[in-house]
Amino acid sequence: MDRSTPPISNIKPSFSFPASDRRSLSNGMKVLFVHDPQSALISISLTMRIGAVHEQIAGLARAVAGLMLAGTSTKTAQDISMLIDRLGVSFGFSSSWDSFECSSIGLAEHAQFMADLMQECLFDAQFPEDEVALKKELMIAEHEHYSMDPEYLASRASSARMFTNHPYGHSRIGIPSSIALINQETCRAFHRDIVQTSDAFFTISGNCDPEQMIVILEERFGSWKPVEQPPLIPQAQFTDEMSCVLAPKQDAVQTALHIAFPSIGLNHPDYPLFRIASTAFGGYFASRINHTLREVHGYTYGAFAQSYGRKGSNTYNIQTQVGNDVTAHSIELIFQELQKMSETMLAEEECETVINYVLGTMVQGMETNQQISARMKMIEFNHLPEMYHTSVFQSIANSERENLLPIQKQYFKPTHCIISASGSTDLLEPILRQYGETIIFQES
Repeated sequence: MDRSTPPISNIKPSFSFPASDRRSLSNGMKVLFVHDPQSALISISLTMRIGAVHEQIAGLARAVAGLMLAGTSTKTAQDISMLIDRLGVSFGFSSSWDSFECSSIGLAEHAQFMADLMQECLFDAQFPEDEVALKKELMIAEHEHYSMDPEYLASRASSARMFTNHPYGHSRIGIPSSIALINQETCRAFHRDIVQTSDAFFTISGNCDPEQMIVILEERFGSWKPVEQPPLIPQAQFTDEMSCVLAPKQDAVQTALHIAFPSIGLNHPDYPLFRIASTAFGGYFASRINHTLREVHGYTYGAFAQSYGRKGSNTYNIQTQVGNDVTAHSIELIFQELQKMSETMLAEEECETVINYVLGTMVQGMETNQQISARMKMIEFNHLPEMYHTSVFQSIANSERENLLPIQKQYFKPTHCIISASGSTDLLEPILRQYGETIIFQES
């Protein structure tokens, strides 16, 4: 056996996404189950279709999520914390751009407790003034911490420039001037919007007997009848232009670099082929941009690219950190790789490797009940077909590199493109100015 050459399997993995057990409460709320009686754990997740994109004060959704366990009419924050710790349950609220969620994982025998606490904290959150004040202090400290990080600054500058006239352009963690506007009443107002927004749904996995869980959920949530439809999320609009934004960090010895442009999302018919192409370009360690910037030139420890999918926009973001002295050449190399990607068919071996990698990660990402539950949640939240994952898997497994070239030509030659960099102003401004109008980003 020649141990200098790694064995390569030509056998593609098989996969079929398990069908969920879909049920409804008397009020119409959907409940999606993946039942595994062999598991010791149960995962309960409640997803609501309202998020930071709907907030009127930057950081408010995140603040409300952090305060949902700060006390009810019968329990203090300490009481809730002690209950959770005593039973060894993971329990909390979170907000994303487009959704608000409560998630809990624990032993199956604690399912009723988890549902009870979820119901109490969701409907009876009090937002005590002292807890709100403490949360604001923590948010200010968090913002100060992030503001020292060039990578965060480059990301914020990119979003602010990409979404100039869209809610996605504001800071989801808040800024000092917006955090100052958060108080008990603004928290309660956003909380009212949450509980009044319809079309929430449960995703439950693990040792979750559907018959028993439906009874438990019906008792606690069956009378919940929200009166508002989920608020619409406008679609971001882009023009055919390239522009640049600089987030100053004068003491930075490296440049945090982001190059972003509009892309496609999960529900687009080209998405399976795009996923192959995007993985080849920047989606794994052996990708083209990582190979060029790290292996060939030694400019970075890592370069990658990924899609950011939201209800109102889908973007593709190339990210890396490079030495100040090689920033200009790094930008040139990235655009050279984009041009190659848009003009040249993938080599046969590269295409085969990428397809096997994507298929393998899809299978690996659906091994546990919690992972499958998360994929079910994605399907329901985005109104995708129930067998969406199986269909995408089969499309990728059956794809040919000849079919990829039109995808490469269409989606890797962007007209609207934002180059964002954080570092020394004196160094970066002349470099960026070569590519388009350059603005200085300062969080107001």
